[in-house]
Amino acid sequence: MDNNTTVTTETEVAQGSGPRLLACVAEPETRQVARDLAAAQGWRNPVAIEGGVASAHDYITKHAPPNLLIVDVDDVEDPVKALTDLAELCPPEMTVIALGKRNELTLYRELIELGVTDYLLKPVTLAMLERSLRGDNKRQLGQGSAKTQAHVVSFVSVRGGAGATTVAGSTAWCLAHLYQKRVALIDLDLQFGNLALSLDLVPAAGLREALEFPSRLDSRLLGTAMLEESPRLRVLAAEEPLVDQMHVAPGAIDTMLNVLRNDYDFVVVDTPRVLSEEIRRILTLSATVGLVTDLSLASARDLLRLSDFAKTMTPSARHLIVANHVGAKHRGEIAKAEFERVTAVKLDHVVPFEPTAALATASTGTVLPAALKHAPAAAALRAVAMRIAGIETAAAKSNSVLAKLPLPKIAAGFSRGAFLPSFLKRSA
Repeated sequence: MDNNTTVTTETEVAQGSGPRLLACVAEPETRQVARDLAAAQGWRNPVAIEGGVASAHDYITKHAPPNLLIVDVDDVEDPVKALTDLAELCPPEMTVIALGKRNELTLYRELIELGVTDYLLKPVTLAMLERSLRGDNKRQLGQGSAKTQAHVVSFVSVRGGAGATTVAGSTAWCLAHLYQKRVALIDLDLQFGNLALSLDLVPAAGLREALEFPSRLDSRLLGTAMLEESPRLRVLAAEEPLVDQMHVAPGAIDTMLNVLRNDYDFVVVDTPRVLSEEIRRILTLSATVGLVTDLSLASARDLLRLSDFAKTMTPSARHLIVANHVGAKHRGEIAKAEFERVTAVKLDHVVPFEPTAALATASTGTVLPAALKHAPAAAALRAVAMRIAGIETAAAKSNSVLAKLPLPKIAAGFSRGAFLPSFLKRSA
């Protein structure tokens, strides 16, 4: 136990009032971050002790439970079982934030379903803990969430023209039409967005009003502003005058997502490549962040930066890298293997270039997986939706079809070192 840790007194236990914060973590640096959190929140007498789930169990057995428990789960082989056992000692109103080194989506989901407020990867910062507290929806440990809430997915284009709109629209369409999910699709580019156009819909003024006047927003008003592509897929999009200055009110993103989360299974957001405050907030609230890139050198540079940025903003989210337009030689792309080597980033999905896509989607007024059902690009986009929906198949796991797609090779005459500019020559 740290020397400057304050232990709850017997009087406090008798009165049933435990510490506001109990942190049971292995690293002294993280225990100090927990104390910093207590100081920032104005909480007195935080308790920070060395250990993990076992230490938390021992403390709560002997003392009154805290309001907030920050617990390291690296000391147990099965964190879900260990926290389930711990839940028997915890009051329903207690907030729990778990910490660990295991970067596993399955573990994160199981802990959230159990009722843990958040699972953060170490090392943990004060900002990460504060973000978890802001997003706390008062789940009860051992009871799960009271109501299923939508999974927020954000797609960001690494470079202009990489195709984030295509991937976002196709993913939302597949989730709704193929996997029977209720989906809200949002285009946050209020002046140049073309999601509505790609689905043959006419943009309305509702999205702008929702972002400028969030205090008026409720499920009914937002529902009237949404465009209906089908009973399971609704779209929020705008086409505002270029002379207007767009203003997003503070808290508007949170308000809009809170309204949508209770009515949909998935909220898919086409995010402009502008790192404004509202875009940063969308990323922070996203459970999945998809970066859409082509295989050009410029995209390789920007993918390095955006990948690090996204992981900093959303350390507990699932991060997907989608390579789009692969095989379009006019884009000046390099080979897939070389792209992965120089960026030290593995591509999760590869969407091959489809030369007839523009004509097919424009003539049918729908997305690529609907217009060209049997094209390799459509199969790749369906695989993205399957992964986000949590639908696993043997074909999806092996990705055998995509692995056989022909990819361009580096032109003869260039050595690996000479071909790449210096800003890409970095190790993982």
